[in-house]
Amino acid sequence: MSLWHPTRLAQILVYDDTPKSAGSTETEVKYARISTKGAGIGFSALRIVVSLWTDNASYPAYVRIYIDDETNPRAEFTSTSTSEEVKEKVIGITDLSPGVHIVRLKLYSAGGTAYNELFEIWGVV
Repeated sequence: MSLWHPTRLAQILVYDDTPKSAGSTETEVKYARISTKGAGIGFSALRIVVSLWTDNASYPAYVRIYIDDETNPRAEFTSTSTSEEVKEKVIGITDLSPGVHIVRLKLYSAGGTAYNELFEIWGVV
């Protein structure tokens, strides 16, 4: 299934709606294996869509996206909402070598409990 992203053609690669939670320690709660080449089309970016919320608005919830064994996140999402909130970012991947890579979703809270349910990865041409 393809659709027109506001700026480019995008193809959904990963969809996961498994509910996850984490406390104050950054914890890998989801991951997905992707290829930088899909159906003969090289993707230049990934559109990451996540849902995120916290049990206490005084303690923000965070999602960080890493690729492979990177120590610096490619994207970070923050929420102080106590109900599910959907957020998205587009990250460049032209620096990755061709082949299979692991996109890691790490979740944590500044003091309460952080929640994530939706995790989508779109390949963007």
